[in-house]
Parts: sequence; C-alpha cells; structure tokens
Amino acid sequence: MKPLIGIVEWPYQDKDGDIIYEILQPIIEWVVRSGGVPIGLFPTQIENYVEKRLRDIKKMSDIELRELRENISLCDAIIKPGALKVYDHEREIYKYALQKDVPYLGICAGMQIMASNNCPNLKTVKNDGFIEHHSKNVYQHKVMICKNTKLYSILNKDIIEVNSRHNYHIPDTNLDVSAVSEDGIIEAIENPKSLFNMGFQWHPELLPKEDENSQLIFGEFIEAAKVYKKRKSKK
Repeated sequence: MKPLIGIVEWPYQDKDGDIIYEILQPIIEWVVRSGGVPIGLFPTQIENYVEKRLRDIKKMSDIELRELRENISLCDAIIKPGALKVYDHEREIYKYALQKDVPYLGICAGMQIMASNNCPNLKTVKNDGFIEHHSKNVYQHKVMICKNTKLYSILNKDIIEVNSRHNYHIPDTNLDVSAVSEDGIIEAIENPKSLFNMGFQWHPELLPKEDENSQLIFGEFIEAAKVYKKRKSKK
C-alpha cells in the first residue's frame, strides 16, 4: 500500500462569505506522481480562522490536541503548504512530526513554522534585497545549494533556478541552512537528525512537472514516507 501523505488544509473565505478549506491541485499532483496518496489534515478545533485575528483564537483544549494527534498518526508524511497565516494547530502538527520523526515538507509558511519552533520569538522580516521575491514568473531567481546538506545530496547541484512568491522571510534559524538566494535570503532549511525534515521558501509544487529538482525533492520525500510507514508497521 502506498504511503498516506497528510496535507495541511488552508482556510479562506469565498466570494459568498463561506469559509472553505482547500489544497492546491499541484500539491496533490506531485504527491500522486511521486507515489503517495494525498489526504487532508484539518483542525480539530471549531474556530473562525478567517475572520478572527490570531490573538483572538482560543488555545486548543487537551481533547482537541489529542484528537489532532490521532489524525496525524494516520499519516506517513506531512506537507504544510504556504499560507497567509500560521495557526496553533499547524505548529502542533510540526511538533508531532518532529517528535515522532514523521517526514515533513514545509513550503513557504511551512518552512517558517520549522524555523520558529525552537525560536518562539523569531519574527519574519520584509524582503529588502535586490531580488524581487514575489513574482508569478515560472522561474524568478537562482539559489545556491549549501554543500554537506541533505538537499545537496538530493539535487547534487551548486545552483538551481526557482520561483518566488513571498514578501517576508526568516532572518535566522537554529536549523541547518541548505540554500540561499543571491541577495542572502535563506531559501531552504533542514533538520539533519530527522528522516526528512526540510523547508523551502520557494514553491517546488508550483514548478512545472518536468522540473528535475522538484521531481527529486518530492521523490525523496515520498521515499522517506515509505521508510516511515515500514517503521510504523513494525511497532
């Protein structure tokens, strides 16, 4: 049986005022093409995530947290896509993944969750470099891959071209930096102690299906999910 890949759903309000939870089609396609089965990960807390300010959303109860962890335990790997806000249940999902060594792929905001996990006071800062980091171009700028990192071992390249959809970035991290842009912005991070715990500021899921680097990243991610699934079955 193929590994189950939990994808954290993103809440938004449609034109009729209804709150919808969605997963971008490209993420589903990359998971399926790479050999996984996508499933949605929803919050177990009933809240108006769209209209409320973050500080007004109540903390998760012990029961809600336990139910969330039970849902996550069904997954063999987790993807946290980009979003405009980051919620407590999404941070709890990452904490669970880190604790249980569940393969985790953080994209944009998903990477920022990784960086802030050990640095709760870490704040993202507005881009101020010479590169435009918010563009709908298929390829926007180059990033340098850091040697002696898991990402370098996956791609085996010094420089790659990526897209860019972010206005803010992390200024620092306690995790290993695996890629930086030409203007010094951290573009990828990883936890070397984990089976697969990697974050990307760019969006590998929005690159063309022919993009070799995205193929390698998602391929390695799904392979890690298969390894985790085997480990889980032996417990």
